[in-house]
Amino acid sequence: MFALIEYAVLAALWGTTLLLVPSALRGKRRLLFWFMVAFAVTMSLIAGGPYAFVDGLLGGVDTTYFVFHATAIICVALFDSLIQTAVSTAGLTSIRKRFAWWGATGLILLQAGLFFTNDWDIDNIQFFGPGDWSQLVYGFTTWIALIVLAISTIVACTTDFKRQSDTSLKTALVMISIGCALVSLYVVIQMGVAINRATGGSHVSATVDFLSDACTVLAPVLLSLGLGLRLLVGVSRNLSVAGRSRRLLWKVSPLWERLLADRPELSIEAPTSRLALCFRGSHALHLHRRYVEVRDCLLLHPDQSLSAREVKLIQRIEEHIRQASDASRGTTHDSRTDEYQNA
Repeated sequence: MFALIEYAVLAALWGTTLLLVPSALRGKRRLLFWFMVAFAVTMSLIAGGPYAFVDGLLGGVDTTYFVFHATAIICVALFDSLIQTAVSTAGLTSIRKRFAWWGATGLILLQAGLFFTNDWDIDNIQFFGPGDWSQLVYGFTTWIALIVLAISTIVACTTDFKRQSDTSLKTALVMISIGCALVSLYVVIQMGVAINRATGGSHVSATVDFLSDACTVLAPVLLSLGLGLRLLVGVSRNLSVAGRSRRLLWKVSPLWERLLADRPELSIEAPTSRLALCFRGSHALHLHRRYVEVRDCLLLHPDQSLSAREVKLIQRIEEHIRQASDASRGTTHDSRTDEYQNA
């Protein structure tokens, strides 16, 4: 039963990752995509079946143990970058990028030095034998990084929770926070078990085993659901804004064509059919541009007559652009697609 739940969790993780592929190919949410890839790989290697399969491919010498911790460190770096991008209005700074890159590289090199210079007897990824202090240090490099990241993420989610008004986003933040709390609990348990074994202990209580297994199952589920919900909210909002942009672009094009027919010098738009224009990816940019050109034409030539419907259309476009701009400032940086700022 536990194995079935475990593989269901892994399927959910990889399914969430695959949902991000189209966005990553379009150059959007790449940071989130690579984090989910690293996270799915790391969580897959916790399971006995995938661990044994990968280790067999690598020669059956427990190199997978090193791979697991290396991908965990990469997860920490990517997730830290993701969180800092989400909570910072300026996005991920170059200093944060270098800190994440060199921090992850340094820890992986330290782990490589410890792993390949010691002859450890590793039965599974949680094993520490009596006196295996080098292996204990090796494990602690990953665990301390994980628990610091978990606490940092909880603080960031708490801060963001106070700023959000959307119930779905608040729910996603709560899920992520609980998932991080379970990760912290798992890390504390594993650190205690490792110290116990390194000092010669051999008994682990059933309660500790149960809590460890429960955290292994629940933490990735909650993190996946939280991140997935956050992604779905962002996608639904973007689709809604994009759909309205296309409808307004379709409606304003006849007015734009009429007003600028005798004044082509006022426009920087290339001749494009309305149908082709509405299906292009830069529809928001074209809507903003045509709106500005219509307003410029009316300012320069106030004798132009407008129907009440056309006046209302201009007001709707202005309101739409303002709302889209306000929404982009209130969302996380990695999901911003506000093309109006590039007009």
